[in-house]
Amino acid sequence: MSYRIMVAIVLCCHYLSAFSALGMPLFLPIMLQELNAPLQSGWVGLLFILPTLMTAIAARYWGRYADTYGRKTSLLRAELGLAVGFLICGFSQSLWQLVIGLSVQGLFGGTMAASNAYLATSITDKNALKQVLNFTQFSARLALITAPIGLGFLVQHYEVLSLYRVLAILPLLALLLSFLLKKDVIKADNVSTSTKTTQLPKASTKTKTKTNNSNSNQAKSDKKQTHDSLQAITGADFFANPYLFISVLQFFLAFCMVATFPYFLPFAKTFGLSTSQIGQLYAMPHVMYLICQLLYGRISQRLPAMSLSLGFTVLASAVLLHLTDYLPLIWLARMLFGVGMFMCYQSLHTQMADTNQSKHSGKIFSRYDALAKWGGVLAGLSVTLFVPMFGLLSPFVLSAMMAVIAIITIKMYQEKYSKTV
Repeated sequence: MSYRIMVAIVLCCHYLSAFSALGMPLFLPIMLQELNAPLQSGWVGLLFILPTLMTAIAARYWGRYADTYGRKTSLLRAELGLAVGFLICGFSQSLWQLVIGLSVQGLFGGTMAASNAYLATSITDKNALKQVLNFTQFSARLALITAPIGLGFLVQHYEVLSLYRVLAILPLLALLLSFLLKKDVIKADNVSTSTKTTQLPKASTKTKTKTNNSNSNQAKSDKKQTHDSLQAITGADFFANPYLFISVLQFFLAFCMVATFPYFLPFAKTFGLSTSQIGQLYAMPHVMYLICQLLYGRISQRLPAMSLSLGFTVLASAVLLHLTDYLPLIWLARMLFGVGMFMCYQSLHTQMADTNQSKHSGKIFSRYDALAKWGGVLAGLSVTLFVPMFGLLSPFVLSAMMAVIAIITIKMYQEKYSKTV
């Protein structure tokens, strides 16, 4: 199978899986109405983060599973898990049945981490991997554009929960397509690595003297370096490794985004918009993300590297602009939000590709994705607590505060390690 076909299949499958998982949560308030559940009880925020929480809890185990049994096998598992979760949600007759369906979706899903792990195993060139990681986000943003708009029209004519039954077809279709992928062969316990694979920073090794046992010393050195690299991912030296910094910034970014999601529907309704118009407004940041991705691909050679600090500054400005009562400024805020997301992800993906180890890709991307999920969980819990007390504008204030904390963290990291991010 050619490289292009392989990437196209993975991205297509990720889009099919993400369509429902990312699009349906916007309509949770309507689902609660269909189940006769109280809207002001905090259930909207709790149900919004429930799949994310379950994915974060299960991430480390699925990462080990992927490195042990194969990343393709893990990808198939994630797609099947989503389909089962969707079906349970679609046939829910009570709030607790919906809770079970969303929990199954989170525990056995996780297609983003599974897709990235498979790609990181199959692609050892760091520049190519960086581009492909950008395209997995591209497919996620595309789902966040098409799903709210398309589902926004459908919910005007059909019950929201019944749509889950039909949407379960999409991850099942992705499951069938994924069987076409070549099975990965790299094992987590394999000491030797491809010369093209980009390694995490390793402890320096002194030059060996030419003796009869030089080959034995070199073998021991290789094993020690491999152990040091793995310890940098999981051990006490984590804080001295760029991998932790990338993951923490992913946590901040997820919080900034997710905090604005759960109560966006009631927030937008204060402007007198229909569900289809709200879907368009909700999708606007992701439209801007796709536009920026397409434009950047054409002129990236003439531009400097993306700055995380500037990206979070744009995000903070965008969410604070939501505090206005003027609808045209809300549209502008949504567009700026998309630009800020793109800048942050572009920088994070570049650094992630530079620190990739294909033989540990399952563990790396599961934990990277898990920190994003925990950021989403904390954001959902925070807005669930603050919205009843401070109103529908409080999520945007929380998001701006987290963006400021991210900027401070970046400055502190730069001063300590003298690195440009």
